[in-house]
Amino acid sequence: MDILDKIIAKAAGVPHRALSQIVFWLGLILALFLAAQISWKLVPNSQQTGNWSPSPQSVGQGTKVDIGEVLQLGLFGKADKSDKPKVEPVETVTDAPKTSLSIQLTGVVASTAEQKGLAVIESAGSQETYGLGDKIKGTSASLKEVYADRIIITNAGRYETLMLDGLKYTSQSQVNEQLQQAKGNRVQRVDRRRDGEVSQELAESREELLADPSKITDYLAISPVKQGDELVGYRLNPGKDAALFKQAGFQPNDLAKSINGYDLTEMSQALEVMAQLAELTEVSIMVERDGQLVEIMFSLPQ
Repeated sequence: MDILDKIIAKAAGVPHRALSQIVFWLGLILALFLAAQISWKLVPNSQQTGNWSPSPQSVGQGTKVDIGEVLQLGLFGKADKSDKPKVEPVETVTDAPKTSLSIQLTGVVASTAEQKGLAVIESAGSQETYGLGDKIKGTSASLKEVYADRIIITNAGRYETLMLDGLKYTSQSQVNEQLQQAKGNRVQRVDRRRDGEVSQELAESREELLADPSKITDYLAISPVKQGDELVGYRLNPGKDAALFKQAGFQPNDLAKSINGYDLTEMSQALEVMAQLAELTEVSIMVERDGQLVEIMFSLPQ
């Protein structure tokens, strides 16, 4: 009660006239503010505010836009040069002595296409056909490369040579050099293997030739070509029936070098491929045409 009495006593001492004037003016200002707010709400707004959009700018034909500075900002990151694919060097076999393994090479199919080539190898009393990279049965060796008269194998971490059965070991071969040249130069190819009409006509011609070899002159004129005393190939020209010669992909004066990887300049290999003619289903003939090697391929259906 003492505190309440003190507050009442002090309030009684405040001048009532001055206090009432202050309260009056504050109330008037508040009333005017509220009246202004209500009046603005009642007045309709005839001007609507639209969404902002950039104004288009036209660039003349002679105007050049320099975006070099923008590109230098690297907004989307910068390419890492270390991520570029590395080009692996092509391995060339330069030293491959004659192998001492008890295996025999009875047939090869050499090809100018990368990762192609087959070899027929007799091992452990049986013959198997191997592709590049295949492990040879009964040994720890694998097939590395296939050439016209030999194959290269990997045995115990080194390269070795296995010659075609009946051929003597030599360090170099002309047809192998041509095969390597064809691989490096991306030899031109004439592929008629999917041409059913050509394949059928060739198959019929083969039957006639097997029955009467003298009829080869009806389709083909063959003449050996020598440089000095060395045979370098066989010149091919159309015979009486020139249509089949052209359809098969040959051109006059083509110089035949090899058939299915067999070197035609080596008599033993030429006789070998001729003996296989009746069993062949696909033929690949390497010819030299205007100084360039051309591989002509066609099928012989049975």
